[in-house]
Amino acid sequence: MCPPWRVVCSTCWGCPSIRLSGSRPRRRPTRRDGARQEMERNVITPLRVLIVEDNEDHARLACEFLQASGPFVTEIAADLESLWRRLAAESYDVVTLDYNLPDGNGLKALEELAARRHDVAVVMVTGRGDERVATQAIQHGASDYIVKTGDYLSTLAAVVQKAARTHALVQANRRSLEQIRYQALLLNNVHDAVIVWDLDGRITFWNRAAEEVFGWPAATWLGQPAAHCYLTLFQPPADMPPLDGVAPYHSERCGRRRTGEEVWVSSSLSTLRDEQGSVIGYMDVARDITARKRLEAQVQAAQTQLAHAVRLAAIGELASGVAHQISNPLTTIIAETQLLLRALPPGPTAPDGLREALQAIERGGWRAQEAVQRLLDFSRPASATREPVSVNETIDHARALVGGLVEAVDARLEVDLAEGLPPVHGNARQLEDLWVNLLLLARDAVDAARGRPTDGHRICAQSRLDPAGWVAVSVHDNGLPIPAEVLGTIFEPAFVGPVAGRGTGLELSICREIVRQHGGQISVDSVPGRGTTFSVLLPTR
Repeated sequence: MCPPWRVVCSTCWGCPSIRLSGSRPRRRPTRRDGARQEMERNVITPLRVLIVEDNEDHARLACEFLQASGPFVTEIAADLESLWRRLAAESYDVVTLDYNLPDGNGLKALEELAARRHDVAVVMVTGRGDERVATQAIQHGASDYIVKTGDYLSTLAAVVQKAARTHALVQANRRSLEQIRYQALLLNNVHDAVIVWDLDGRITFWNRAAEEVFGWPAATWLGQPAAHCYLTLFQPPADMPPLDGVAPYHSERCGRRRTGEEVWVSSSLSTLRDEQGSVIGYMDVARDITARKRLEAQVQAAQTQLAHAVRLAAIGELASGVAHQISNPLTTIIAETQLLLRALPPGPTAPDGLREALQAIERGGWRAQEAVQRLLDFSRPASATREPVSVNETIDHARALVGGLVEAVDARLEVDLAEGLPPVHGNARQLEDLWVNLLLLARDAVDAARGRPTDGHRICAQSRLDPAGWVAVSVHDNGLPIPAEVLGTIFEPAFVGPVAGRGTGLELSICREIVRQHGGQISVDSVPGRGTTFSVLLPTR
């Protein structure tokens, strides 16, 4: 360490107050001093320089030349051990490092500097005019190098200042890159998709969330035109915001993922501006709202279904009233017909065909009366009581209710009921609802398949005794098949509409609930070309 070289005048750098060992007289200002003073007006903070040199005379001369040339604060380290000790204690702007030192060479010291994470500019000083050594020094991290020629000290200050400036620029660039990486890391970790493109329309940023939302990796879209790649993912394609626009353009758009699946996003599309306010690109921040849109659709569909159910309930009440109004005239018709039959004289004395006509009127009246009674029974609220129930009777009642609707779509309703089935413990009205729903769903499937080549549309209801002692009922149709991807969730309530052309989406969940309340099981099998079969198993004990 050389204390005399650390003396800095408060008036100007390198003025006559600077002395070597306190013995050198004052000198006259030179032209170099004028240039140095001009330079010092542009450099406010002095540079701290550590001179690593084992030759004490050379080290002192280097200190003198530096202090005479500008705002420098210098210290000396005679070997690498002193270098590490000083770097651990203080910070320096520049280290001038002699190539040959008592305890190592400059290249090894550069490697050690990097390993110890000392961020300082290094100027390699070598007495060998070997460009290979200089190249190696630069490759190992030196900012610059200087060769010990006769007048190398006259250029030392300029080289040191250049190294300090270069190192400062490198540090600034490193900080900028770190900031950019940090900002990119933040954008990559947000849950919203962020897509950026420049004024040429080329995509420059596509974050991780965008990969997850749209299914396209960043490598596919970076550098591609946004107008032809990203904006066309939506229908209709998204528009560019105006260049003079300041506020972001908010919208909800429907697009397609890479798989073709529909995706809804809440988009905030805006221009990107630099510090001067000039537009440098565009940015779209898109939030995936597909789940919300589906929920909204389900809520809207559920409201529609609720309104439909209310209308059906009103129709049921009206039907009950109409049935009562019809029942009374039918009773009169049947009674009067019976009186007329009794009034006819016996034997062939009655007019030809009159007796047969009156008997036909009586039979028709009774059939109408039975239909009205079934309608009244079906519209009556079901009780919660459980009792032994004949499954075949409930299927017969359901057939009578929906038979006309099946015939209306040009289909045949076939019923094959096994005799001697044991009763099940349940609710007759609920079981009738179960078969009515399954038959109506089969009717919808047959109606949806009309026009397709077939040997005739038919629906078959069958009952039998299962080997395990359960009553098994199946409802089969050769109508529109159920897609395989729907079979796994077909008994879940579908609020968004019919399932494979059947019903409104809620009937099968109701059927499953009725079967569950009876301790049974329900399943479905659907194969294109062979038809669809709903199978129900009900316990008999």
